[in-house]
Amino acid sequence: MSGFSDSTSGVYGFSSNNVGVDGFGMGLLLANGQISRHVGTYVGENKLLEEMVLKGRVQLDLVPQGTFSERIRAGGAGIPAFFTPTGVGTLVGEGKEVREFDGRPCLMERALKADFAFIRAWKGDAWGNLVYRKTARNFSPMMATAAKVTVAEVEHMIGVGDLDPDMVHTPSVYVKRIFQGELFERRIEKRTVRKA
Repeated sequence: MSGFSDSTSGVYGFSSNNVGVDGFGMGLLLANGQISRHVGTYVGENKLLEEMVLKGRVQLDLVPQGTFSERIRAGGAGIPAFFTPTGVGTLVGEGKEVREFDGRPCLMERALKADFAFIRAWKGDAWGNLVYRKTARNFSPMMATAAKVTVAEVEHMIGVGDLDPDMVHTPSVYVKRIFQGELFERRIEKRTVRKA
């Protein structure tokens, strides 16, 4: 999850793959009226978000997941914008610059940067070197590079020098704050189990 401010509109918002579930995590911030804009790839089953968007209380920017990842990566790399064919001719492309490359129309997408990134890692040391597990590697390493201040919560805090340097996913230079968490409940929006 990351928080950003848009200097052109004065809007403060959050970018995350989704807002999660009602009454938990980002859902608590949403219920408190602390989110005015959400940039993400999936609305999910958050009824409060749906209600707030329909009433105009939250601005929603849905972004294709690959484009979302690349916007974050570009922000961390200092690239202001890039072109992609994804979204041309759809609602995603409305109001965006279109250029043609090798006969293929592409949309200009702006980088996504953050004032703060709040990420969770599996392991970390006191310097802020981080190792992620499974889907935490989707956005967390990139978001750490795209934020002015990255705050990392780790499940296992280990000693400095105990991580194999080849296994570090986010180097400490990107992490400003680190702490060991206590409760690691993993909420799933909708669990589907195949019949035997």
